[in-house]
Amino acid sequence: MCVRMALTKEALQSLVALQKKDAFLDSIQKEIDAIPPRIAALKADLEGEKRHMEAAKAKILELEKKKKSKELDVAAKEDAARKHGLQLNEVKTNDAYKALQAEIEKEKAAVGDIETEILVVMEEIDKARAEEKAAVVEFKKTEEFAKKDLERLEAELSHAKGRHATAKADRDAAAAPVPPELMRVYEHIRSRGKPDAIVPVVDGHCSSCQINISPSMTADIAKQKALVNCDSCQRILYKPEKAAQAAA
Repeated sequence: MCVRMALTKEALQSLVALQKKDAFLDSIQKEIDAIPPRIAALKADLEGEKRHMEAAKAKILELEKKKKSKELDVAAKEDAARKHGLQLNEVKTNDAYKALQAEIEKEKAAVGDIETEILVVMEEIDKARAEEKAAVVEFKKTEEFAKKDLERLEAELSHAKGRHATAKADRDAAAAPVPPELMRVYEHIRSRGKPDAIVPVVDGHCSSCQINISPSMTADIAKQKALVNCDSCQRILYKPEKAAQAAA
């Protein structure tokens, strides 16, 4: 497709040079774009270790509360057994005496069961404290490595942004000689996900999509007096030797 837009050798050379600047700028932007996810992943790992540590601490607190509750249950059962023991001297019948004794034995048995449960909880607390200690060590280790990695990545990001700013200024200077009409076409093609907006014709093919170029279109490209777009991918086509001649 030939677009009736005046095209000089100088404009062609400027556009090819501009695309090289844009390619370099794009490569730096990819570096910049790749760093924040890496920073986010590091922070997520650190946050995960922190949650693990906090969960271990919370487990200890929960077990301590459970132990305290059972200790209160033991105290209540022992107090009830004492009160029932005092009541033994006050009962009038043998059946009442036996019933009260049975209640006392039941409460003493309950105390024994609860004390066994307390021992189990204490073992769980010891295990939880060991897990919490290991979690703290792992968190501190992760935090130390994360701090170093984050500092390195932040430095890389700052350096890349500085390079990008320099490359952007260089790119803008290269864009200045390109005619506005040609620039609009070039930018439109790039905006559609085609960073190689201008490509050479090689062996009668578009070097990007590899479609055959018709003889009439090849002639138009050779003349390079008007803008020629590939019928398949819409990229701007040019003859490499024309750009070389313009550069010379």
